[in-house]
Amino acid sequence: MCLVVYQLRTAFVLFGLYQVAGANFFGSLEQSEVSEDQILKSYDYIIAGGGQSGLVIANRLSEDVSKTVLVVEYGYFNRDPSQLDPLSGIAYLPRYLFNYTTVPQQALSNRTSGLLAASAVGGGSTLNGMLFDRAAAEDYDNWERLGNPGWGWEGLLPYFKKSTTFTPPRVDLVEEFNITWNVHKAYGSGPIQVTFPDWQWPTLKTQWRGWDELGVPRNLEGNGGDAYGTFWVPTNNDQSYRRSFAVNAYYDPIHARPNLHLITGYRVNKVIIDDDRLARAVQIQERKADGVSSRSSTIIQATKEIVLCSGWLNTPLILQRSGVGPASLLKKAGVDVVVDLPGVGSNLQDHPALNPAYEYHTDLIPNERSLYTNATFAQWADEQWTQRKGPHSLGVGNALADLPLRLVDEDWSSTLAVLQAQDPSTYLPKHYVKDQIDGYNAQTKLLRSTLSKLNNGAIEIPFTGVNRSYVVLEKPFSRGNVLINTTDLYGAPTIDYQTNFNPVDVKILIAALRTYRKWHTTPSMMTLTPVEIIPGANITTDQDLSHYIARSIDPTSGHSCGTASMAPRKIGGVVSPDLTVYGVKGLSVGDISIIPMIPGTHTCSTVYAIAEKAADLIKSRNIY
Repeated sequence: MCLVVYQLRTAFVLFGLYQVAGANFFGSLEQSEVSEDQILKSYDYIIAGGGQSGLVIANRLSEDVSKTVLVVEYGYFNRDPSQLDPLSGIAYLPRYLFNYTTVPQQALSNRTSGLLAASAVGGGSTLNGMLFDRAAAEDYDNWERLGNPGWGWEGLLPYFKKSTTFTPPRVDLVEEFNITWNVHKAYGSGPIQVTFPDWQWPTLKTQWRGWDELGVPRNLEGNGGDAYGTFWVPTNNDQSYRRSFAVNAYYDPIHARPNLHLITGYRVNKVIIDDDRLARAVQIQERKADGVSSRSSTIIQATKEIVLCSGWLNTPLILQRSGVGPASLLKKAGVDVVVDLPGVGSNLQDHPALNPAYEYHTDLIPNERSLYTNATFAQWADEQWTQRKGPHSLGVGNALADLPLRLVDEDWSSTLAVLQAQDPSTYLPKHYVKDQIDGYNAQTKLLRSTLSKLNNGAIEIPFTGVNRSYVVLEKPFSRGNVLINTTDLYGAPTIDYQTNFNPVDVKILIAALRTYRKWHTTPSMMTLTPVEIIPGANITTDQDLSHYIARSIDPTSGHSCGTASMAPRKIGGVVSPDLTVYGVKGLSVGDISIIPMIPGTHTCSTVYAIAEKAADLIKSRNIY
């Protein structure tokens, strides 16, 4: 899923004002969309989930006209034109999200949290902030070092390129703001269109200088494997600043293929696995408006492979309901154990985020508030937008500070030493078995090495020329889980991020807040006369900052991953490097849940690369 932190939960009402009268929220029957009565009895490939990765894989598998492909998606199409505009990057309509909440988060004052998990065709690419970046190369190299050959930076780079096409921004904007990129190293000629908006706020130049004065190095851009320091990031928009995403880039151009079928509004209950542990079929069931299935289920056969693309939330739930998961959990739920695979549903990671804010008393003009306080400027901006230009083309922003731990935490070596001395079982979910603890130890060993370097970020601070930002923890050491409801297999699952349960995460966040404040004391930033509003200048001690974090941090940036982890089985992995599920034939996973260690980036671009690579792997083992 690629849903970023730059959402404003209060923006739902605002976004509703932009809905087009008569907009088709649930989609008309698309050319390849079928009803249950039109579904074939069997397909070569069945893809459980028509989100971001599911549509990519469906596109690539259906290129072979001799192969039939069925995509089963719980959500519906969102064909509202406003969903394509930059404003949609900060307003996520609840009808396109799963309506679940976490269990109380012990380290967050026992608060519960809603989720950012998309329920729509196109998945997280339909509902995100459209910031299109990649992590530093070492983040992906760590996947390979964990025991996944072919999944390092060099193995993924061809798929990053295969999925994208870059178009430079206006020349005068490039010169004024010193916008930089590396088209030859980072981009290809793929379906997803990537560019920069037609506008940046003047204050952004001041913020850039502030990071320079703080000693943070500038990089050409993040998408070439150098995502650390400060750098520019494009957005996945076309040249008219409309969202370029899995639906209009991967599905729409091929929706008329006769060998491709898509059914929406249906849940995959489970995969049917025979006595030889071969995945034979899926059981699907229609949903009602309240999300509860209404009519009897239908079984559809797969002759070659079943591919789970239901995301970090539902892929592990489907596996667990199918008898693949932790044996103790399955037995408690009354599910026959097919494969005891403890890692299914574990290893949940996300980027928890704080939202501090300042008031700039001598801000540059125009600024974001000019859209509301200056009628002449607002009218000009509206006129520009009729030509798809101007301030309304700017979404969540395009500049990031990706700060290495050594630039954030003066005591960084002691922080890493604390990790090394920990008994990991103290801070992991209690149901973890030895293999999972060994896997976590392998991850933390890699992370300690990575975080000791200057070419990798621990904290992300996006800056857009406005007076508020986010402080995002990119390498959390806490781990959570997604588990079926043992008294109701289709009821609300147990979702527990365990955010900040490991105290090292809090220590790094406190240091990050102090760095954020230090940035505002640089000579350039002081010209704006910044006054801290949140958390407030009176919040100074580690204890007070810790309390602020517990009360205020959001457990999710919409980057949840890891719940069907790609890693060796002996260290808690669920899928092998070819993405097949351990212990089951004919069953694979091709979505964000396979990520073993969360990369320091907004995950949308990475999911496209995963899906493109998954499609090649699936085709290579099903040639005949």
